[in-house]
Amino acid sequence: MSSPTARLAGGVVLTLVIILAYAGYTLNSVRRMRQVQTDIVDTNRKSALQLIRIQGDLNALALALRDMLDRTESYPLSAWASQLDRIRENLDDALRAESRIATARRDPQQNAYLQASFQQLWSAVAQMKALAAQGQSEETISFIRETLEPQQQALTSFTARLLVQNNAEEQRAATQVAAIYSEIERNAYLFLAISLALVLVVSLGLIRSNRLLFDRLASLSNQRRELAQQLISSQESTLRTISRDLHDEFGQILTALGAMLTRAARHAPDSFTAELQESRAIVQDTLEKVRALSQTLQPVILEEQGLGPAIEWHISVFQRQTGIAVEYHPPATPPVMEHTRSIHVFRILQEALNNAARHANVETVTVRLINEPFTLQVADNGGGIDASATPGVGLAGMRERAELLGGALSVVSPPGTTITLQVPYV
Repeated sequence: MSSPTARLAGGVVLTLVIILAYAGYTLNSVRRMRQVQTDIVDTNRKSALQLIRIQGDLNALALALRDMLDRTESYPLSAWASQLDRIRENLDDALRAESRIATARRDPQQNAYLQASFQQLWSAVAQMKALAAQGQSEETISFIRETLEPQQQALTSFTARLLVQNNAEEQRAATQVAAIYSEIERNAYLFLAISLALVLVVSLGLIRSNRLLFDRLASLSNQRRELAQQLISSQESTLRTISRDLHDEFGQILTALGAMLTRAARHAPDSFTAELQESRAIVQDTLEKVRALSQTLQPVILEEQGLGPAIEWHISVFQRQTGIAVEYHPPATPPVMEHTRSIHVFRILQEALNNAARHANVETVTVRLINEPFTLQVADNGGGIDASATPGVGLAGMRERAELLGGALSVVSPPGTTITLQVPYV
């Protein structure tokens, strides 16, 4: 099964590319909106303020011209010269400000027309002031009606058209901004859909890869469990064969040898009797050790009397062989377990006690057996298992047997080492 790493990495890279592309698009769209608002909307508003100011000054000029025509005051026409100069200063200032704001954006012909119209207006005002200064009242009034007022009205109308044009451009800018917003919103939904689809595809690929991986692991675990069961069965068969051979062949040989030495001692000279007796004692001791080894390899007591007596017998043998005291806490009632299962519990007890004798360097080991639920615990107060040490074959074998029993094996260390086996009754 191929590794899903490359596909998952490709999905992540593609997702990052899409996110970066959308982020760049969004930033560019925001820049466009900002440019539209700055270049058109804000500029139009500033220009509109100046155009309104120009309209106000033109209206002030119109009022001044109307007062000159109405002659409601006894002042001569030349008395309005200072007022007209102030209006011109205000108009010139507003026109310069408006020209700086809107010249680059407005039609050059409109700008030229606006400038030329104001130049003509101020030329006409100068002529009117000259006529008024000469005392030619009738000619001045006629000039105002025929020349100044039409020019003022034309400029007012043209300024009003520029305001309308500004409003139309501002509306178009608002439409552009709304379009950009709509585009961003539409693309946001598109990006969300693509992202969700991509996440879904990557997730489905990951789920499928994980399923294949876990199926493969489950298959390997089952194969390992079957292999471990076969190895343990083979081991038990081998131990049974060795135990039978030790008991039947070596035991008979040693028994026969002991009988021969006994008969030889009866007919041997007195000088050889002591040596023969010593040899017979060695043979008898060897026979007992062979029988004990045979029982350890394949305890007949486990088949005949059950797990409880077998554990007690093995503890007594362990104490006699190692000199380590064992504090045994049996349950109130002897445990009842099928033989093929009890042999695994017995082997785990053997391995745990052997490990304590080889590695713990202790004088006392505690063994507890509990029925509800069935629990076997072997604890010592030694130095414990080094955290950097590699687990040995014995511990691995105990775990395999625990799995075959459908139970669990836990090892707590340090302080000391406590091995606990819990299995369900079947």
